[in-house]
Amino acid sequence: MQELFVKKFWKEESIWFYIHFQNEEAIRQIEISSKGKVFLTLENPHRGESMLYDQSIEEIDLQDPDFITKEEFEDTWNDQ
Repeated sequence: MQELFVKKFWKEESIWFYIHFQNEEAIRQIEISSKGKVFLTLENPHRGESMLYDQSIEEIDLQDPDFITKEEFEDTWNDQ
């Protein structure tokens, strides 16, 4: 099982996305904006206008700084 943790900023909407991928599928996601935090999972993939990332990981333009540690993701996830 391959796990990847990504942190990406979407300039157009001023939102930080933290995404936990397992075998190239998003299984958890955090969105952080001025409106607050939204937590999404496979069990709860929608909340308001937010939706768990459902595209291929290759669709995201990822650079080395976008990859984060599991600990950084979990620290943010646990801050609910």
